[in-house]
Amino acid sequence: MKKIVLIALMMTLFIGTSNAQTQISWLKITEVENQIKADGNDAKRVFIDCYTDWCGWCKRMDKDTFSDTTIAKLMNHFFYSVKYDAESKEEVTFGGKTYVNPTPNGRRGATHDLARMLLGNRLSYPSYSILNPDLTIATVIPGYYPAKDFEPMVVFLGGKYESKYSFEEFRKIYETQIKPDLMKEIDKKAKKRK
Repeated sequence: MKKIVLIALMMTLFIGTSNAQTQISWLKITEVENQIKADGNDAKRVFIDCYTDWCGWCKRMDKDTFSDTTIAKLMNHFFYSVKYDAESKEEVTFGGKTYVNPTPNGRRGATHDLARMLLGNRLSYPSYSILNPDLTIATVIPGYYPAKDFEPMVVFLGGKYESKYSFEEFRKIYETQIKPDLMKEIDKKAKKRK
């Protein structure tokens, strides 16, 4: 009986550890700057998922795309990932500036000033703001994407390939020339951390 309990406990721990490695490590918006400072020259880009509670496509992105294990590995490798409610009511200090929701008690659609800044006032959900480590906006991408379409975007926007290829060129060679070596590199780094 003790063996069965021990095996069950070990399986639970293994599954929990395995899932933790294949889920996106979401940070709070208030944690990003400290993480960038802590990582110094090794700081990554910031990926901010601007969503709303009422957005069906946002929920579908969470369910279909952000839950994909390959997407999770890639997001964790290339970005500090943040989920940010574009209609948040809390005051937020980000990049040395304080942002508020000007109508926090308003109806649905009361957009937070930080979301407006992150999305360049192009308010559609979901939308993703990609920031450089100095918190300047690299690009903003709107919309829902299935995992297979989102995957090359994540890798390209990670910053390593932008100066070498256009996105169209990159997308054509991603599966055969980029992905195999990249996934080996990510798996190798994950093994070193263990």
